[in-house]
Amino acid sequence: MSPGDALAAPAATAAPAAPATTAAPAVRAVRGATTVAEDTPRHIAAATRALVTELLARNGLEREAVISLLFTCSPDLTGDTPALALREEGWEVPALCAADTAWAGAPARTVRVLAHVTSCGPLAPVYLGDSAPTRPAQSPG
Repeated sequence: MSPGDALAAPAATAAPAAPATTAAPAVRAVRGATTVAEDTPRHIAAATRALVTELLARNGLEREAVISLLFTCSPDLTGDTPALALREEGWEVPALCAADTAWAGAPARTVRVLAHVTSCGPLAPVYLGDSAPTRPAQSPG
């Protein structure tokens, strides 16, 4: 045996095949939006609850899968914040609210959400009321 033989790598062996498993949960984000009938705490809270409930239901998620929620409200919604409405319902997930950018043609009385969740599969966005999945491709003007 030569000195170099002791340092040689062992012969390569084929690795055993990995067992077939389902995908592990991963952090994903899913969007949603809804419109609010009136700028009142009651209407904002009801619309927020309906939006989050439907987002979870359509995607087969449990409340425990929610990591955090980022809400935006159109500038004409000042009666309450979606995060506060959920907190009053017992949700203890981190949630942040922001004012949506005002622009010509923006939909009125709209609450949007970006939910960060753990999920094993694809997620479908949810749009309730008169909300729309996207803004116009080109800004007016």
